[in-house]
Amino acid sequence: MKHTYTLLAAMAIAGAASAQTTYDLTNGGTTFVPDVINMQVGDSIHLAISAPHTCTEVSQATWIANGNTSNGGFNYPSGVHTFALNTAGTYYYVCIPHAGMSMKGVFNVESGVGVPEQEANAVLQLSPNPANTSVHIAGVASGQRIQVREVTGRVVLETILGEDGMVDISSLHTGNYSIVVRDEQGNLMAAERMTIAR
Repeated sequence: MKHTYTLLAAMAIAGAASAQTTYDLTNGGTTFVPDVINMQVGDSIHLAISAPHTCTEVSQATWIANGNTSNGGFNYPSGVHTFALNTAGTYYYVCIPHAGMSMKGVFNVESGVGVPEQEANAVLQLSPNPANTSVHIAGVASGQRIQVREVTGRVVLETILGEDGMVDISSLHTGNYSIVVRDEQGNLMAAERMTIAR
């Protein structure tokens, strides 16, 4: 009986460690509430903003300058939306009509427990980045399964890495993506953010 309770406790702890969280994001006038969200890879944002506000991803430089030029990442109009951020990193966003009034915020997305992204990212190199029609991937062996994912996590391209390390991305639109490398069993080996600019 004691072993059963130990097993159940271990299963509960493991389930809690992998549980994902949904964070509420709204606006109070021309301010995002909250304006900084610290979260884990795979956590979700439940966005509820009134008109005429937007939640539009921008570059760090645009964010600092209170600019409103999208970098091609997520872009949500007023209303209710739920989305996940599946790649670790810092995501800057603004309200397009009110960026000049400092209506902006940040999502700080950290790697989750047991996900070796930070360790693997140290060896995964993308060039050029920003990319145009193709990207060279170094740091992983040829024959690995490569996925290109939108910011929302949707897979938009899947291929096997060839001997030359090149991946053709000419069919993809400009914007922010992540390159995900998985082994033969489907386990995550590495992930890195990539921008396509033309």
